[in-house]
Amino acid sequence: MIQYIKQKPLLFILLFAFLIRLTYFIAILILNPEGFYIYDSYGYWQIAFNLKEYGAFSQSYDLPLEPDYYRTPIYPLFILLAESLRIETLTIILLQLILGVLTCYYTFKLSHLITKNNFIAYASALIVGIDIPSIVMNNLVMTETLFTFLLSMCIYFFVKHLKENKTPHLLLSAFICGIAILCRPIGFFIPLLLCLLLILKFRKEIKKSFLKVFAFFAIVLFTISPWLIRNKITFQHYFLSVIREHDMQNYQAAAIYAELNSVSFPKAQSDLRWKTFKTFKGDANKQPYEYAKFIEKDAMDIAFDNPSLLLKNHLIQTVHFFLKPCRAYIDIQLGNWGIGYNTIPKDYPIFKYLFEHNSKLTITLVFFQLVVLLIIYLSSIAGFIFFKKQKSLFYFFALALIIFCFSNLTLPYVTESRFRIPIVPYLAIISASGIFLIKEVVKKKFSKQ
Repeated sequence: MIQYIKQKPLLFILLFAFLIRLTYFIAILILNPEGFYIYDSYGYWQIAFNLKEYGAFSQSYDLPLEPDYYRTPIYPLFILLAESLRIETLTIILLQLILGVLTCYYTFKLSHLITKNNFIAYASALIVGIDIPSIVMNNLVMTETLFTFLLSMCIYFFVKHLKENKTPHLLLSAFICGIAILCRPIGFFIPLLLCLLLILKFRKEIKKSFLKVFAFFAIVLFTISPWLIRNKITFQHYFLSVIREHDMQNYQAAAIYAELNSVSFPKAQSDLRWKTFKTFKGDANKQPYEYAKFIEKDAMDIAFDNPSLLLKNHLIQTVHFFLKPCRAYIDIQLGNWGIGYNTIPKDYPIFKYLFEHNSKLTITLVFFQLVVLLIIYLSSIAGFIFFKKQKSLFYFFALALIIFCFSNLTLPYVTESRFRIPIVPYLAIISASGIFLIKEVVKKKFSKQ
């Protein structure tokens, strides 16, 4: 790491990334100290508190504590580690600021590993460093920062294995992959995707590719197994979390139900929850796994009975995933909607109320984000050409597959810019490659004149 830090451009980029995050941190601390938390943050913090005080993984505020089956353990343990320094909240955020900068660093390393180009590596790190949603979420008690950092490390060591064929890199990548899954269960697909890439990369050596896939899966399973065993002991089933099934009902199914029955989205959510709760033959609280499978079936029936609405909502959320700027969180954190306000209003369209309700700072940052996103997506076209010229299309498609998978696993009606944060490093690498190609073409053109 020291050899890279000695490079002045990288050092300046990392310092700049830290300073803008620290400046935002100080602004929240002065204007609205409660702005480090939103609604979901309190649940994570409460789990950490109950772990410390009672040794119980629970979101309950009162005794007896009910075992939690929604959240996975890594982020509450991260909070517990930070809070052990006895400086409430501040150490969590300061650690996240450091992780945000380290994500820039691993983006640089991954970019340089793939392209062998300093300009592209620097530009990739800078794009991550100035990403507004990343800066904002680095200053929130939420999982995005830790998960994105873990994912960037996982992908870096995985690509290092593909390049150098050293087993320790593969095993380390698999271990970090397991930790990332225990941070956010949305990462469940990552082992499947990476093993597919292993098979493609080593397709001419079938036995070797099989052993690599087996080793990768074995380490991932070994890493997540303590949590699976905990849930088996507590709830009689092996599972990571049941939040996916509840989200299917609360978002995919509810969005379709609301349109079919001409009711509001919150009313649709309430109707579906009440209906399944009444018809479930069992105790929903004591049988969370069985209840989750029950509501999943109901949600899937609604979704697949209305494929056109499902597809329409999916396309809308995909557009939101790639284009939505970070907006409401900024004003919430800085107290512009009221001190301690921590919930984004329902049905709050971006442009309808942008100039009417948001601060001038937020409006400026929204347009800055839109300009940056426009540059990223346009330059990504040239990025494809760069990888093709370098005969590195395998790595282009590897990055594109990661982006594709995350963009198709988000939820309609709640798709926010924060869901895009884990894939910003990979967008940055493709975009920076395109910017480099454009720079070289322009340079050649002027040199001929």
